[in-house]
Amino acid sequence: MPTSQTIALGRSPFGVSRRAAIRAGALGLLGGLGMNDLARLRATPGTGSAISTGRAKSVIYVFLSGGLAQHESFDMKPDAPIENRGEFNPIPTKTDGIQICEHLPRLAKLSNKWALVRSLTHRHNEHSQGHHVMLTGRSEEPAGFKPNKPQETDDPSIAAICNSLLRPRRAAPTPVVVMPDKIVHRTGRVIPGQFAGRMGKAHDPWLLEVSPYHPLHYGAYPEYLFHHATGKMEDA
Repeated sequence: MPTSQTIALGRSPFGVSRRAAIRAGALGLLGGLGMNDLARLRATPGTGSAISTGRAKSVIYVFLSGGLAQHESFDMKPDAPIENRGEFNPIPTKTDGIQICEHLPRLAKLSNKWALVRSLTHRHNEHSQGHHVMLTGRSEEPAGFKPNKPQETDDPSIAAICNSLLRPRRAAPTPVVVMPDKIVHRTGRVIPGQFAGRMGKAHDPWLLEVSPYHPLHYGAYPEYLFHHATGKMEDA
């Protein structure tokens, strides 16, 4: 489903500044550039003689499959007709002019630590295609793309690319961990875009698989299960 906003934290894991990333095309940064390209990007004129890589050593990419709804999170539309806005109220954040949902008070207090990007979107109105864009950084589908089945010709996910380029830290078996499980549609089909695709299975990210598919429920773990149709935690 198309989305017009997301939260961007810090800078790229390769130490590229936001300005340089914009010049290169942010969506292609991980999916289409090699290490030599990234080295040249660091030396882009106008970005200074040297670009600091910062102190951050890890990235947490939180991907909410199918939500949060924009009008109930970061684009509350309080002045819109009732049919176009959510049931919750907006609250001010630490940043002047930005309001978010009343159920996100900690994010509101930390708004000087994150950026609200309203220009991120894609042309698809279907979850599988949209997932592929957001998980691979590629706006176009690969030849032969099937929304109902991952294939070896799919574009590699950002996680798979990082798994290929980065080294594990300390005693970790892999530099990339995906949790709680692979993304599965309520019908049981696995969503494409999560794996290494044409890079080969050896570069697949490590999927913990601690929240197996359930034909009736969604939820990362039992306390957060809800029924597909009724919204209740019970099967009935």
